[in-house]
Amino acid sequence: MKDRRWMKRSLIAAMVMIAALFCCAAAGAEPAPDITRNCKFNAGSGRKTFSRCKDRDYKTYWRTNNGDKCYVEVTVPAGQSASGVMVQWYEHPHAWGVQVKDESGTWTDAGHTDGSYLAEYLPLPEGTTVFRVANAPGEKRHFNMTELRIYGEGDIPPEAQQWQPSAEKADLMLLVAHSDDEVLWFGGTLPRYAGEEGKVCQVCMMVPSMPYRRLELLDSLWTCGVKNYPVWGNFKDAFSFTLKKQYKHWNKNRVYETVAGWIRQFQPDVLLTHDLQGEYGHGAHRVCADAVMNCLQAAADEKKYSSSAKKYGTWDTPKCYIHLWKENGIDMDWRQPLDSFGGKTSFEVAEAAFRCHVSQQKTDYHVEDWGPWDNSLFGLYRSLVGADEAKDDFFENIIK
Repeated sequence: MKDRRWMKRSLIAAMVMIAALFCCAAAGAEPAPDITRNCKFNAGSGRKTFSRCKDRDYKTYWRTNNGDKCYVEVTVPAGQSASGVMVQWYEHPHAWGVQVKDESGTWTDAGHTDGSYLAEYLPLPEGTTVFRVANAPGEKRHFNMTELRIYGEGDIPPEAQQWQPSAEKADLMLLVAHSDDEVLWFGGTLPRYAGEEGKVCQVCMMVPSMPYRRLELLDSLWTCGVKNYPVWGNFKDAFSFTLKKQYKHWNKNRVYETVAGWIRQFQPDVLLTHDLQGEYGHGAHRVCADAVMNCLQAAADEKKYSSSAKKYGTWDTPKCYIHLWKENGIDMDWRQPLDSFGGKTSFEVAEAAFRCHVSQQKTDYHVEDWGPWDNSLFGLYRSLVGADEAKDDFFENIIK
């Protein structure tokens, strides 16, 4: 009996010790530092513009020649090694990869992308000190590389973007007009639901805008905890104060066809969009609200916009909220701390995300859950699952 007790106590003690060691190891893990400035670079071509991919300016980029000269060789500081690389592209995604030398001294592929995203991270083999960033196998196009970031030893840093494809089935779909609208007018929505609750949040952007603003958007969404890559429409950036005038810039039928197609493609449980009055009156914001109000039923009708109906099927969205809609109002609390963000509130995370929109920092717009465009006020425009009672959660009555 004593032997059994001794064995039991010894086993418990061993388990406690293992758990303690694991916790210490986890606590001691540090994100890999950005060591780009300390590395040495040898560009195969485009040397006059190479410094632009290290200037942290999304409006500039390094352009290379096509073919075999489309690479840069990287040597990390003595006594250190690199754990990963992040690349951000100007205007169009590009299939790229990392190469290391094999035993014979030949550069060989150590991992590559298929060119789906404007920002991508690739890990490097452990102990890598010299490597190349080059075209993926089979790719021959030149680089238009906006930024190159080299990371030293450690865990994958939080800013290293590892995008997942756009959602096959979204919990929440956010339809907005421009980059930065996702936090200005919707506040802590994405930090709470994507970052904290881990819901699949699909952002749909009507205006692709300038290339640098698309990269700012990716930074903002990643800061909020969004993992699924956004989609952009093909509508030019145009300003008007009325819905009628905005539809002179944007063909109404094409807008409806696009929005109905997105609803069918992403099949959201909850859909959010702009104020029908365009917040401060922007016609593009008004169009988003008008399109949603007209496309909710259209997306459920196989006879409407048959091309997307054939491709994705139909979808009847269970809940839709419109910013500042007066009926069935809901006042979201963005001031609650979030565990996933170290105790920061969703409002604070939204503020940090807006700061990612560097080009917009000198405007008069700010993340505000007060005032005439309060980003915490919404109205339940349509529901297939009953009225809200608690009125503190967009997903009230949604059963998964």
